[in-house]
Amino acid sequence: MSFTWEGRHPRDIAAALGKQGIFVWDGNYYALAVTERLGLEGKGRMVRIGAVHYNTVEEIRRLGEALRSRQPI
Repeated sequence: MSFTWEGRHPRDIAAALGKQGIFVWDGNYYALAVTERLGLEGKGRMVRIGAVHYNTVEEIRRLGEALRSRQPI
């Protein structure tokens, strides 16, 4: 899943989540045509969450809590 957050740079979001042990990426993930079409290429692009089968329910819960709390994101 990829997202943007108005008023926040994707790299800052990724760094803040990383400090909480939640590892995500920022960038365009080689989808340059998509980020250009969405008007995101000059704005830091997107945050990408790569949840897969080996993530635990607890990890997903922590991610949700971090995003809802908006702190320190």
